[in-house]
Amino acid sequence: MEQFVNSLIGAFMPFFLPVIVIGILCWIFYKEIVGKAGEYYVKKELNKLPKEKYLILNDIMIQNGNHTSQIDHIIVSEYGIFVIETKQYNGYIVGNEYDKKWKQNNKYYINNPIHQNYGHVKALENILHLNEDKFIPIICIPSTAKLKIKSNNHILRLYELNKTILSYKKTILENYIDIYKIIYNLNIKDKEKRKEHVKYVKEIKNM
Repeated sequence: MEQFVNSLIGAFMPFFLPVIVIGILCWIFYKEIVGKAGEYYVKKELNKLPKEKYLILNDIMIQNGNHTSQIDHIIVSEYGIFVIETKQYNGYIVGNEYDKKWKQNNKYYINNPIHQNYGHVKALENILHLNEDKFIPIICIPSTAKLKIKSNNHILRLYELNKTILSYKKTILENYIDIYKIIYNLNIKDKEKRKEHVKYVKEIKNM
């Protein structure tokens, strides 16, 4: 009987092994996978905007002095520059715009994405030499997390995203196409520099 069981295990092992490996990898890279899924859904939604008026940039990394900033999505239009940070949260999230950290499920702490996105806006201000009033920061949460956030900032669900962007109708950037080209050309594509940025961000989170 034991020999039969061992033979059976040996026969099915080639089929089970890849499943086990994939399961382990998914567990290790869970946060990265979930984060990328959120960015994918936001990107898909943004692509529904009128392309002749809204120029979309995804996964942009820029150098600002000695620091780099990785920005999930930037929409450049005559109505302003929309700087979007995507967060695929789960559970119950509590906080306000001034807190350094928000609380998740009453026991975990997560970095306040409003502060993170504010840093992205300041970096863009600096390299583009534009005033803060030309930027519209947005936090988009495409997941089903329950939110209790006190803030005057845009903290939106996926279905609210395009509606909010389209609500801005006053022309404030005549040269928005030139601005789009500048950001596009400044985007860092070098894989090693991007790895360094990810390593730096992880170190900051663990401090």
